[in-house]
Amino acid sequence: GMAKLGEGDQRWIVKEREDGRNCNNWHWTSKDVSKNTKEELIRCLEACTFEPPIALARVKSAEVTGEASINNRKGKIFLIYDLEVKLKWEASDGEGGEACKGSMKLPDVSATMLDDLDCEFTCKSSGGVATAMRKQGVAAVRRCIEAAMLRMQEEVRAEKARPEAEAVAETRRPNATPAVAVPLPKPIAVSTVPAKQPPPQPKPAEPAAGSDSGEEEEGEDKLPPALEAALRGLRQEPEAQREVCLANCSLRDSHLEPLIQALHHSRCAVETLDLAFNRLSDAGVHVLCRAVASGCAMELSSLRLGGNKLSPAGLALGQSLKQSRPDLLVDLKPQLKDARSMCQVGNVYPGSPAATAGLRTGDSIIAFGPLLHAGFRGVSESIVPAVKASVGRPIDVVVVRMGEGAQVQQLALTLTPQTWSGGGLLGCILK
Repeated sequence: GMAKLGEGDQRWIVKEREDGRNCNNWHWTSKDVSKNTKEELIRCLEACTFEPPIALARVKSAEVTGEASINNRKGKIFLIYDLEVKLKWEASDGEGGEACKGSMKLPDVSATMLDDLDCEFTCKSSGGVATAMRKQGVAAVRRCIEAAMLRMQEEVRAEKARPEAEAVAETRRPNATPAVAVPLPKPIAVSTVPAKQPPPQPKPAEPAAGSDSGEEEEGEDKLPPALEAALRGLRQEPEAQREVCLANCSLRDSHLEPLIQALHHSRCAVETLDLAFNRLSDAGVHVLCRAVASGCAMELSSLRLGGNKLSPAGLALGQSLKQSRPDLLVDLKPQLKDARSMCQVGNVYPGSPAATAGLRTGDSIIAFGPLLHAGFRGVSESIVPAVKASVGRPIDVVVVRMGEGAQVQQLALTLTPQTWSGGGLLGCILK
């Protein structure tokens, strides 16, 4: 049985050591290797070779931006990277005839996308050499990047494992049980109330105007309506629930426990679970990944976690899940699937709730709380009632915005409807 609060076998209780040592790399360690990773990838791209009919093609220059880090947890080494590659190339047929040049852009070079890299190809020519570069050339660049990143990953593991293996060989006792390499970020804090403890009495002397901290704490424990509806379906008709969409529903780590319990149903048939753009942290994702790896939702083939508050350690958890569930696609890209604009933001008035939230003129709203395009009936019919029902409470909003270099990006914002010096509860025009 479970131990009572305050009791338990001290051998199984993890505590901070007084000397501060990180024994067996129990805690996450991380080292930034962005500079070396980008330099090595540029070197490999500039040395990339091509096969006929574009054997004379070459990469003139390459630019790599983004971040890379080595994350170590109990001997499990992850090279985590999120890079963007831009390169310029030139090619000719070698017979003094057709010559052309162009560029390629690979916006998402990460471990989860390494075997299926998106590439934006640009070339003003339309001859045979240009066509060959569009097909064989792009494929060669993809292979070059994949080989380079896999080689760096293996080099990192070999380099890190060598001194650790030597140290373990010197200190390990015979027949010692090896440590289990399970990534474990900071655990979820669970507040426990002792039995028979009376509920805390409210303090009538502290009703500060504009303070809603108590409401926020209560709101964190209450299940979002979209999750309650999904749980009813999973419990009453588990075989009929093939896709569970809980994107942008303000889910927190504490909301995952009932969802995981429902997914453990012996007749659970969920194939797609969309948890993108919520408020999940590394700790919550760890609990979810551990459940999925241990046999939860065995029919699951797609898990979307992009847009949550994940660090490189949290991203590593999604990648490590592939080892136990190789058939499962874990999507960590910060994008809502099949997103469509519901309305556009017009004027945003200074000092308004919309301005405070970061809304800008021209933004396209693709998610307003759990409301997506499929359930949208118009601003007056769908958004206005949601705003009036959420005065003083935050609403998670996802917008599409044109960023620098004409890049389209999806951004998560928090909008709190409330009265202000101007008109309305938002202070912006939605059309």
